[in-house]
Amino acid sequence: MDKIQEQLLFTTLKIECLNQNNQTSIGTGFLLQRPIGKDKYKIYLVSNKHVLCSASAISLTFTTHNSGIPYIGNTVTIPIGNIIQNVVGHPKPAVDVAVLECTGLFNIFPNLYFKALSYDMLADFSEPQLTVTQNVYFIGYPDNRYDKKNNLPLVRMGMIASHPKYDYNGEPIFIIDAQVFPGSSGSPVLIDLTYENLKNGQLVIGQRNFKLLGIVSQTMVRNNKLQTIQTATDFVTQEILGLGIVFKSTLIKELIDSMPTTN
Repeated sequence: MDKIQEQLLFTTLKIECLNQNNQTSIGTGFLLQRPIGKDKYKIYLVSNKHVLCSASAISLTFTTHNSGIPYIGNTVTIPIGNIIQNVVGHPKPAVDVAVLECTGLFNIFPNLYFKALSYDMLADFSEPQLTVTQNVYFIGYPDNRYDKKNNLPLVRMGMIASHPKYDYNGEPIFIIDAQVFPGSSGSPVLIDLTYENLKNGQLVIGQRNFKLLGIVSQTMVRNNKLQTIQTATDFVTQEILGLGIVFKSTLIKELIDSMPTTN
């Protein structure tokens, strides 16, 4: 799988969570690689606070590899305990972003096939191409729907509904016009600026320019009055409006940059 669009399928993981009351839920997480020196890096599992911070244990299911080639359909599920003591949430209570440093996991299990988004993919929202009505992609496990046989998530499409360069209602979020269902919490939201440059006549041949714009947190619903709900896998009886709340990628960088680079 050489195409970058196909590689993105292996950046996300279904997170099966178990809380202290032995209740289960499902969310999405994605892997992000942070450089910490020459030829050194750390890998983080990025998701939401409401996915990771309330869990006492999680399980992640990976595809394995054969000589660096993904062995599609062959999987291994890894339980991770002691989550509460190791998850780091954004210091601002209202920011629904949390990370788990998991570099050591890939040293212990070298047969896991994965791809991590690179740090230079994080958008800083100074990108001149960014505006409203642009198409975005988000990857995850909506309503626990995905290709279970091949252990592959679903890639879905939406449109930027609020101007991404401005904080929506003064909060560090923007809105996407997309069907964001429970299970989508933690999905990365990406844009292909290659396509936007093509529309503007500014395409650089041979160069792809994907940017990570943020992380899905909530969906807007209507039940007599407009409200929002977290997109965990609890049953939802309200009418989903087709609008998703995305916390900006600058918050992810802010959080990880505040963490130590040594163990």
